[in-house]
Amino acid sequence: MIACECDFYMNIFDDFLLSKNDENQKIMWKMSTIIDLMKITDGQDDNGLMENALRMIMLLFNHYIITPCELERNYFVNAQFDEKEELITILKEEFIQSL
Repeated sequence: MIACECDFYMNIFDDFLLSKNDENQKIMWKMSTIIDLMKITDGQDDNGLMENALRMIMLLFNHYIITPCELERNYFVNAQFDEKEELITILKEEFIQSL
C-alpha cells in the first residue's frame, strides 16, 4: 500500500506544478484533486491517506509558490513512459527501503 500512496502523493505534486502559480488553475487543481481523493478513499481512511493528502493539498494551495526551477522540472511529468517508470522505480527503492 505504501507504493500506491507514494504514487498518489507524487501525482498530487506533479499536477500542482502544472498550475504554474496561476490562481484559477490552482483552484481547479485543488477541487479536482479533492474529488479524486474522495473517489479513491471512498469514505474509508484506515491508514491516514485522506488526512495526509488533504494536508498536502491545502499546504500546497495556500503556502507553496512554484519556483522557476520547478516549472522547468515539468519535463519529468511529460517524459516518455519508460524513462519516467525507471526513475520512479529508482526513487522507490531508495526511499521505501529506509522506512
